[in-house]
Amino acid sequence: MVFERFSDQARQVVVLAVGAARTHHQNSVGTEHLLVGIFDAGGPGAAALTSWGVTAPALESKLGGASSPAGSAPAAGHIPFTPKTKKVLEGSLRQTALLGHEEIGTDHLLLALLDDLTSTGAQILTDLASLPISEMREHLRRELAQQPTPGPAHRIPIRLSDAEQSE
Repeated sequence: MVFERFSDQARQVVVLAVGAARTHHQNSVGTEHLLVGIFDAGGPGAAALTSWGVTAPALESKLGGASSPAGSAPAAGHIPFTPKTKKVLEGSLRQTALLGHEEIGTDHLLLALLDDLTSTGAQILTDLASLPISEMREHLRRELAQQPTPGPAHRIPIRLSDAEQSE
């Protein structure tokens, strides 16, 4: 994954997601951990989650059920991303390009997370949020279209091929 296109807050999401996986004694970073990272990093992604009724205690209770048994040691060393998490991280680049933005933000990560309804993160949102996933997606797209997030001036805009745009 190309993290140099990530905003500082989006990078923080990844750091916080790894921390959440460690805290919950997981051997991989799942989409549920990315969701926690988005919430904890603040910014537009967290603002959207809060507006949909998602709270830190509710997220923590959902992750508590996915933890390893009490007394197990936190994962040591590198914790890999699950395939679905990798797909979300890659999807955030695609969402950013489709919107004509140059930098991946927390809201792009959240939009990519909402693309896979079978992911644990999306399922948690279905349980916690006050509106359906389709409305969450539309809300984010509308917000992103109205308030483009320009990246640094020295960056080259992301361009997708016709095949990538139609995927």
